[in-house]
Amino acid sequence: MNEAKQEILNINANYCKENPNQRFGQILFNLNINEFKKDSEEIRDIYNDFDETIFERVQIRIQQLKNR
Repeated sequence: MNEAKQEILNINANYCKENPNQRFGQILFNLNINEFKKDSEEIRDIYNDFDETIFERVQIRIQQLKNR
């Protein structure tokens, strides 16, 4: 497992512990792992996203949540 995958899993696990009432699908969206297409209600296909790209999105989102 590469470092980016491990970090994503660690962040996800911590977020799950901190937000036990959220469903898994909610957590994926709240951490920007899954996201909607721009200006659409359709889920964007993240199949070709690199692990590092997803990790960067998650890091940015975690920082946004902390700054609230």
